[in-house]
Amino acid sequence: MRLIASLPWYDLPVLRPRLDAFWSVLSHKLSHELNKDLQRVNTDRLPLPDRLNRHTPLIEQWSHPGLLLSQCCGPDLFTPQARELVPIARPVFGDLDCTPGQYFSYIVSASHKPFRRHDLHRPSRFVINSASSRSGCAALFEWTTTNGIDCDQVMISGSHASSLEYLRNGSADVAAIDAHSWPLLDSRGISIIGNSTEAPTPPFVMHRRSPITPGLMQAALSSAIRQAGNAINIEAVIGASRQTYQPISSAWHTHLPVGASPCCALT
Repeated sequence: MRLIASLPWYDLPVLRPRLDAFWSVLSHKLSHELNKDLQRVNTDRLPLPDRLNRHTPLIEQWSHPGLLLSQCCGPDLFTPQARELVPIARPVFGDLDCTPGQYFSYIVSASHKPFRRHDLHRPSRFVINSASSRSGCAALFEWTTTNGIDCDQVMISGSHASSLEYLRNGSADVAAIDAHSWPLLDSRGISIIGNSTEAPTPPFVMHRRSPITPGLMQAALSSAIRQAGNAINIEAVIGASRQTYQPISSAWHTHLPVGASPCCALT
């Protein structure tokens, strides 16, 4: 069976070399864990991928029994496309001032057309990265609902980077951007107007029929984070399960475009 691995959620160009280096450490740790487990097949018969998979669409990866490791958004776990995924851990981000194992989003608008108090009472055009994104969809709807902002239109950009482009070119009024990805993105011409509430960080996942057990992968991942996590701003990993997360509220579904497709990387 062909084995694959990916770390797509923050795989932006500026971070890509560090993610590749991290996978090199992690695959070495995984090989070590496999060698310690005498009940598992020999690693010569279970060749680990030597590089991260960036060419196979995520939904195809998620359905592949050889998926050793990937990432998704918490609400993705409740979509049909992710029914084969098992959450194994969630990261503790080292660059965010919040509860360990949690993260938040910045609520943003274009600097040349910032939100003002009178804007809070008129319908606005929302842009989200994905219909199943906690950081780009749920965080935005929660914040705007709390602040009494009505939704006039929702556009789906496909990524946080693209959402910022929608704001810059005037196609949308407001967006929510994952605070962990914010320093990696081109934020020129964008102003932060608020913060969302905290939520559990996006989980590391694997296919439920993967030939490597979740416990073994979690042990290798924890060891790799201790050795090389600082380079990718992850201090540790903690436990995660499907019960850690929540689906996108059905109350917001009426605002989404007909046939809105879930799943996208945060880039």
